Amino acid sequence: MVLAAEPLDEIRAPTPAALSLGEPVEVLVHDATRLAWNVTVPLTTERQTHYSFELELEVPANLVGVVDLWSALESYARLDDAVGIAQTSGEAFRRSVATISSKLARARDGFVRHCALIQSSATVEENHAGALRLWLAAMSAELANARSAHLEKAAEHDERRLADEFLSIQLWAMLTDCARSLLELRRTLDERGQPGVALLDEVEATLAGGLKDEIAYRWKAEFVLAEPVNTLQLERFLSRMRWLKKHFEHVCFLDIETYQVAHRLGGWFSALAAMLAYLWFVLVQIAVASRPSAIGSGVVVLALATALAYVSRDRLKELGRNWLAGRVQRMFAQRVTRYRMPRRERQRGSVVVAARESFSQSGAERLDPSEPGSGAAHDVTLFRFMHRGVLTPPTSRAVTSAAQVRLMYRLDLSWLFPRLHDAVRGFASIDEHTGGIAIVDVPRNYELPIRVSVERPEGAEKLLWTLIVNKNGLVRVAEGEAAARGALVPHPARGHSS
Repeated sequence: MVLAAEPLDEIRAPTPAALSLGEPVEVLVHDATRLAWNVTVPLTTERQTHYSFELELEVPANLVGVVDLWSALESYARLDDAVGIAQTSGEAFRRSVATISSKLARARDGFVRHCALIQSSATVEENHAGALRLWLAAMSAELANARSAHLEKAAEHDERRLADEFLSIQLWAMLTDCARSLLELRRTLDERGQPGVALLDEVEATLAGGLKDEIAYRWKAEFVLAEPVNTLQLERFLSRMRWLKKHFEHVCFLDIETYQVAHRLGGWFSALAAMLAYLWFVLVQIAVASRPSAIGSGVVVLALATALAYVSRDRLKELGRNWLAGRVQRMFAQRVTRYRMPRRERQRGSVVVAARESFSQSGAERLDPSEPGSGAAHDVTLFRFMHRGVLTPPTSRAVTSAAQVRLMYRLDLSWLFPRLHDAVRGFASIDEHTGGIAIVDVPRNYELPIRVSVERPEGAEKLLWTLIVNKNGLVRVAEGEAAARGALVPHPARGHSS
C-alpha cells in the first residue's frame, strides 16, 4: 500500500499549560463505535458567560438508514481545575487528583497523535522519535511532580495512598496505550519497508524503562498487582482500577437535567390544535344551520361538508400539533439541558450551565472534488448538532479552584457499519524476491468530514477534521485532512429534523 507523504508539524515539547487545560475543542475517537467531541468554556469573574458551538458530520446518503439521534448521543459535563492539589478538603483533593490524571491522558493522546503523523510521513527521522520520547518524559515528570509536591498536602493518609495508587494505575494504562500505538506504528513501517525503524528502538526502550520503574514502585508501595497469566488477578486488578477511577472522578461531574421541548409542551400543543380543529367543525355546523330550507343537491352538499368537517377534525388536530412543535423547535430548540452542582443532602445544586440544543438531519449535494469543473455532485446527509449555552460560575467554596467547564459528548455510529464494504481489499502483485504472485491487503477506509464552529468570549473559530472509518469501526480522527475538499450545495427539499 502506498501512502501519500504528509509533512509533520514542527516538534515542540509539551508545555505545562497544554497538559493542564488541554485544547478548547477536541474531536476524537472514543472507542470502536463512538465519536467524541469535547468543548471547554473558561470560568470567568463575570456573572454569566454566553457561548455556542456547532458540529456537523457529513455522511454519504447511501450509508444512512433510520437513525434516532438523541438516543445515540450521550452528554456529560465536568469541572476542570487549573491548579494542583493545594486544597485540603476531601472533594477538592479528589478533583485535583482527577486533574492530574487528565494531564497524563493528554500526554498519552499526544504520543498517539504523533504515531499517526509518523505513519503518514514518507520517512522516519530523529526528530520524530524525539517527539515520542518528549511525550513519555512529560508523562513521567507530571506524575513525579504530583508525588513530590502535591500528594504530601493531603490531610488524610488513607486518601493520599489511594490517590498515589490511582495515579500509578493510570500511568500504567497510559503506557499500555502508548505501547499499543508504537507496536502498530512499527508493524506498519515494517510492512512498507520504510527506513528508520531502528529509531523507534530508543522510544520502545524509554517506554519499557518507564513501565519497569512504575511496576517496581507498585511493589515497593504494596499496591495491587496482577500476573499476566493469572485471569482472576487481572479481573480483580481491573475492578480495582474502575473503583479508583470512580472514587476520584465522580466529584468532577455535574448533575444533568434534560427535557425535550416538544414533549414538555406537547399538552399545550394538543390543546391549541384541538381548539382550532373544533373551531373548524363549528364553523361548518353554523354554515349548515344557516340554510335549513335547502333541498335537493344543496342538502347533499351540506351533508358532505358536515361529514368532511367531522372526519378531518382529528387529522387537523394532529397536523396542527406537529406544525406547532416543529415551529417551536426551529425557533427555540429541540432540547433544554441544565448542568448542576452535585446534589447535597436532598438539595439540588446551583445551575452551572443552561443550554438549548438541537440535533438535525438534512440532505445536501456535494460537488465531486476529483472533477471540480464538471459540476458533478453526489448526495450526502448532514448531521448537525447545535448548542447555545449560558455559563454561571459556581459560588461554592469547594470549587473556587475550577478553571473551566468541559462539555463532553459521545455519538454512537454503530448504525453506519453494516452498510460499509469489507475493511480490506486484496490486490495481486508480483513478489520481488520469488517472482510469484502475492496478494496485498489494502485497507478500505471512508473519510467523513467534520466541521466545528465555536463562539466564546475569547473569539470565534472554525475547525475542520476528518473521521476515518471502515467496516470494523472508527479508526481515527485526522485534523483538517480532507474536510475542506469539495463544496456543499444546499438541498432543502430533503431536509428534516430528528
